[in-house]
Amino acid sequence: MRKLLSTLGNRMNKPHYLSCASTLICALLFSGFIRASDLDTLGLDFNTSTVAEALPKSWSISTSPDNRIFVTHRAGGFSVLDEQWRVQTFEFAPQDLYYKGQGGLLDIEFHPQYSENGWVYLSYSSGSDDENVLKVVRFKLNENDSTVDNLEIVLVLNEPRDTPVHYGGRLAFMSDGSLLVSSGDGFDYRERAQILSSHQGKILRVSDTGQALTDNPFYSSESAAESKVFTLGHRNPQSVIVLQDGTVVTHEHGPAGGDEINFLQAGTNYGWPVVTNGMDYIGSTISPFKDYPNMRLPDHDWTPSIAPSGMVYVKNGSSPLSGRLLITSLKYKQVHSLLLNNQKLDDEKLIYQGDHRLRDITLDPQSNILLLTDGETASIIKLGLYVK
Repeated sequence: MRKLLSTLGNRMNKPHYLSCASTLICALLFSGFIRASDLDTLGLDFNTSTVAEALPKSWSISTSPDNRIFVTHRAGGFSVLDEQWRVQTFEFAPQDLYYKGQGGLLDIEFHPQYSENGWVYLSYSSGSDDENVLKVVRFKLNENDSTVDNLEIVLVLNEPRDTPVHYGGRLAFMSDGSLLVSSGDGFDYRERAQILSSHQGKILRVSDTGQALTDNPFYSSESAAESKVFTLGHRNPQSVIVLQDGTVVTHEHGPAGGDEINFLQAGTNYGWPVVTNGMDYIGSTISPFKDYPNMRLPDHDWTPSIAPSGMVYVKNGSSPLSGRLLITSLKYKQVHSLLLNNQKLDDEKLIYQGDHRLRDITLDPQSNILLLTDGETASIIKLGLYVK
């Protein structure tokens, strides 16, 4: 055991070892984990079906305003599924795409006026082993030959790194048409999450064309980079959603423990790496602080970690899940549910336990739950809800 930890610890300065090493170490350090029996269920059951399978390794699933399902493929390209689950595959592999580790094509989102202007937004990792960054572009679909047109760069993060992990990469539009972009800390660069002039470990807010907005909390700064920062102190935000009342909800991966859900307030510092409930992957202490002046504590914490991935909010008043956040877990192949009431979260339940790691989640036009599986090939699992 001591020899194993020493060997892995010597390699931890290069995070591409984490996919196997951290999993093994966490299994050794934490004997408890969240099983389906550890949390109450809501007394629900589902008609479960696989509506698409054998897709390339994928990262994001999203429902477009015209009721189609978009799935991004990590190595390039994306699939669009109609309401009969027929698949059209679009070729899109930017020349600067960096597909390695946790990188590749990431999130996909649609302009608030998509039905009028057709803009589709996409995040991906760009660059090389030595220098890579998160990048956001937008484009329009060429339905005739399954390609993209009118490609435009929206945002390129300001500091490159040499690690293929912790990109964040989630996209969400606010009610005023501004775009939120989540950015991870790059793993080896976690201290940058506390540096305003760095885009790493931040939630950024820009216009639909990538410009800093005058009502951003740090717009008056002399630094152009700071003018785009909305919140700071994040580790690896894996979901950003905006509710109808404008509330912004995120969740992020902690290290070994300390996964978080946060309600975002502009200009707020969410603590990483000064404040965390997690430990380093080799069992060492990251920070002695569980709270710190002018840093906000998480609104919900998972310790041990569940490795949250996607998240949706159910607003359909006729659904027994109405008013709940649904969060997929990579680690335990589950869907967690939390009741949201006036920016308070409670009544955590499990609603699904599967056989595959779950990368993302969305709702179809009929409010059925669609789960995107994680792996070398991906499937879409449809959960049609009915009450037992």
